[in-house]
Amino acid sequence: RPMPVNHFLTVYLITLLLLLLPAPGMARLFQKAGLPAWKAYIPFYNTWLIQGLTGRPKHWVFWQAIPVIGWFITPGIYIEFAKVFGRFSVLDHIGASLLSPFYFAWLGFQKQPCFIGPEGVKKHVKQGWREWYDAAIFAIVAATLIRTFVFEAYTIPSGSMEKSLLINDFLFV
Repeated sequence: RPMPVNHFLTVYLITLLLLLLPAPGMARLFQKAGLPAWKAYIPFYNTWLIQGLTGRPKHWVFWQAIPVIGWFITPGIYIEFAKVFGRFSVLDHIGASLLSPFYFAWLGFQKQPCFIGPEGVKKHVKQGWREWYDAAIFAIVAATLIRTFVFEAYTIPSGSMEKSLLINDFLFV
């Protein structure tokens, strides 16, 4: 059965909000990076430009357009954007990914963050604990996405399907 139109529109409205709510703060950061501020207000084009500023693959912008998957791609793009302004702490990355409208507005009005570009990001060395932390967060998000949208393991709880499945059989659905 196809998705109702109102559900489809709701999914894309959420995607649009993820791209537009941080735009006022990003506009100031775009200026610090040498881009016109108005470009931060154009959905998808703003993240295309961010990918260029960060030196990251631009095909991730197309992944943003996929319903629900884009909701997980966008915070990753925002984290990379924070990095090109010298923001490498866990709190900065949490702010960029989960509180982006407020974080980028706050960061845009700070005097200190200057654009260091992808070369400056490459010079930064993560601490060992941070590598483990990032790997754990990725594993949790990946496992959640897989269990929610791909498949999940179940155990047959009762004898209602005795002729084809036995009690305590494992099943992937």
